[in-house]
Amino acid sequence: MLPDGLDFLMRPILAQMCRMESLHDHTLSLADFALMNDALDARAENEVRAHRAAENQ
Repeated sequence: MLPDGLDFLMRPILAQMCRMESLHDHTLSLADFALMNDALDARAENEVRAHRAAENQ
């Protein structure tokens, strides 16, 4: 984990959903980062469910 809640901001950047410059120049809002984090959470959950379903077949 990064200090001061920076994971929230860096996670979409590390997932290549946006560029660091968009954070610095305020192209994206905190709401945009929240939405991208929600999408990353949903993707991760879907991958876990798909893996479990494949194991159970």
